[in-house]
Amino acid sequence: MFSIGAEILITPYRTCIRPGCPKQGHSNTDRKSYAGYLYTLRRGVLPVRILTLYCRGCNTTYRPNYHVHRAEQPIASRNYNAALVPQYLEVTEHTYVERELVVLFRNQMAFSHTSAEAAARIYNLSIRKLDEDKFLRSEMVWHGFFLHALLQHHTDHSSTLILPHQGANERRLDSALHERNLLMVGTGQKYWAHACEGCSRVVKDPDGAMYQIDACVMDGVTLGHPRCNVSDCTNPLQSSRNRFCKTHQQQEYVCAIEGCISQAAISFRTCDDPSHHNIELRRREQGQAIFRLKARLARATTGDTGNDLGLASNHNNKSHSASGASRVKTSLSRKWTHNEQLMVRCCGVIVSRATFYNAESPSNAADFVAATFPSHLPRGRPSYLFYDNSCSLLRHLRASADTRLSGIALVVDVFHAVNKHKDTDTFCQMHCNPAGFPDLYDQEEGWLYNSSAAEQTNIWFGGFQSITKDMSEIHYNFFLDEMIAIRNDFWVSELLTRGKKPHIVPYEELVLA
Repeated sequence: MFSIGAEILITPYRTCIRPGCPKQGHSNTDRKSYAGYLYTLRRGVLPVRILTLYCRGCNTTYRPNYHVHRAEQPIASRNYNAALVPQYLEVTEHTYVERELVVLFRNQMAFSHTSAEAAARIYNLSIRKLDEDKFLRSEMVWHGFFLHALLQHHTDHSSTLILPHQGANERRLDSALHERNLLMVGTGQKYWAHACEGCSRVVKDPDGAMYQIDACVMDGVTLGHPRCNVSDCTNPLQSSRNRFCKTHQQQEYVCAIEGCISQAAISFRTCDDPSHHNIELRRREQGQAIFRLKARLARATTGDTGNDLGLASNHNNKSHSASGASRVKTSLSRKWTHNEQLMVRCCGVIVSRATFYNAESPSNAADFVAATFPSHLPRGRPSYLFYDNSCSLLRHLRASADTRLSGIALVVDVFHAVNKHKDTDTFCQMHCNPAGFPDLYDQEEGWLYNSSAAEQTNIWFGGFQSITKDMSEIHYNFFLDEMIAIRNDFWVSELLTRGKKPHIVPYEELVLA
């Protein structure tokens, strides 16, 4: 007999459900009981009993969240219960977190940019009531966050989440997270086909015919993850601490000075060339506080004015430049992706996101727009796309005879058109000036679409920079897509409250030419 905890956690399946099992439909009578802990929103931390059931007919173990066939085998997998997201989610073998608490963590992250570490500390200081030393840890918060999102995704699509049973807990979700990431590219967001009175209008042409006008805004925000130091390589890193991906990992042992192919010296990232060694040593020194403090003290003593790198005077700058050190390209440290690009309806709903690895170039922008609004869904394309560099994008499309964005009018957003684009740029003024498109402006109402929607959204989106800094690429992409999904759910409810009539355009309408 086992002692009873505040809760008893047990599988919803009292009989074996595995197809082909000789005892399918028979009661699973073999039981085991374990002591565990449950982290709840309103009751703090609770001691619980965890009951597992076992079917001797097919060697399947049933746990509260999932069942495992032949759990001892290396290829064993966890099959989660598909009907709904469980009330209590297993985050370690004998630790569960209440679904309601995970939802709180998700909302804290989305709307106050709370890190998992901060969320755990808030819980431990404000909600945890158990006298024992059972503190919620950040890794439990993260595991609960990702598992909840995956289960919700599979529940929405009436599919079963399957995860490996063996292996490290922190890597268990990676394959499933990656699969979901691939689904989110381009048209994967829930509100990709969103429309409302804030981003779409029905107007009448001079002949009396009715037609629909809708608009989107595209903009980038400085946010990124570590990437392979090899130029143009987009392979994922095995660890966010690495400088090179698996394909280029041998580069770790080559001198980090660009153009040098010598082997790196022991305990160095550069070769035995003294000039290369000096560049690395100087870089290390510059990263230390004592170097900067000494430089400031020297400037205060001499009255020099300059930066913390000790290159204050003109003489020092010239000598440094003459040495060529300032012009030398290296791979001494990690490189980061260039920016995150968002596609936002003018009402504020985010429809797509992409990582730009090297630059916000016109070719990258064209690829992003084409992926977000594919040609096989012509009615899903906006009539107008506001972009701060639309003129360069349009020039690129015409020069390369790229017709992928045909039917989309490329317009510079109002702010950049007024403040950043020159009057002397005839091409821009003729083809991308928003004043040249009568559909966008009304004498009484003014500008009919909010062409700054993406920049306003980026203020919120940029707040995730510190949270995502050391995430793996898989977790980085999943987390940001999930933040967008949470914000979109909230924003659509706001649009409904404001009477903007938000809705999802049916797929059969999107494919009509």
